[in-house]
Amino acid sequence: MKTKLYSSALCLVLLLWSGSLFSQTVTPEKVITPIGFDISQKLIDITPIPPGYVDQTWKEKVIPNKEGFLEEFNTEAAWKGPDPVLQDYTNTSRSTATIIKNFSGQSNTSGVAPPDTDGDVGISHYMQMVNLSFQIWDKNGNSLYGPALSSTLWNGFTGPWTGTNDGDPIVLYDQYADRWIATQFSLPEYPSGPFYELVAVSTTGDPTGSWYRYAYEFTNMPDYPKFGVWPDGYYFYRQPVCTTQPGFCRGSSLCT
Repeated sequence: MKTKLYSSALCLVLLLWSGSLFSQTVTPEKVITPIGFDISQKLIDITPIPPGYVDQTWKEKVIPNKEGFLEEFNTEAAWKGPDPVLQDYTNTSRSTATIIKNFSGQSNTSGVAPPDTDGDVGISHYMQMVNLSFQIWDKNGNSLYGPALSSTLWNGFTGPWTGTNDGDPIVLYDQYADRWIATQFSLPEYPSGPFYELVAVSTTGDPTGSWYRYAYEFTNMPDYPKFGVWPDGYYFYRQPVCTTQPGFCRGSSLCT
């Protein structure tokens, strides 16, 4: 039986990577603990905050586009004809995948671009986050919760991040411990810091139940960090460093 450890003293190890792509070593840079922690009531008992269009005009010209990305749309593409690397055959030894269930997920109700669509499937549930909102279904496509603003997951979690709903979400299912992980960042003083990463881990395999909730503080903006589920823990990558969450780990608590 695997030991499951979820602690309010959960630490975060900032790591430095060195070596080539196929031969890398990891050394700790520093260890930080969350500045906020609590356990939510059951999500199913929390009234969903309804999603809707979000005014993002405050972002205009805050981060100028220096690469001329939009201007490229006004220039005709130099390449003509079919894509030379487009796959045009299927290996006959491959088995054909069978779609067992197929149902529509959320729409981008907040009108944010890009939508940052993210989702994962567990034993009995499918959970999806679309930038500023999320929804939970059973595997037959029946909605169990939502759609709701993602901030619903952190409703009542008090701190500088209270009331924010800034997106860049990640949702993952931990098949080793039968748990769900949902994250988004909080930018209450944007474009100044400090910046926060909000992390929620379900207390059971049911995402409509209660959640452990953590908040981490960063001096530099953790722009759309990525998480991974490994047998020994949850790994959090924020460019240019890789981090791990020892307090989340089962068994070994260090990234090696």
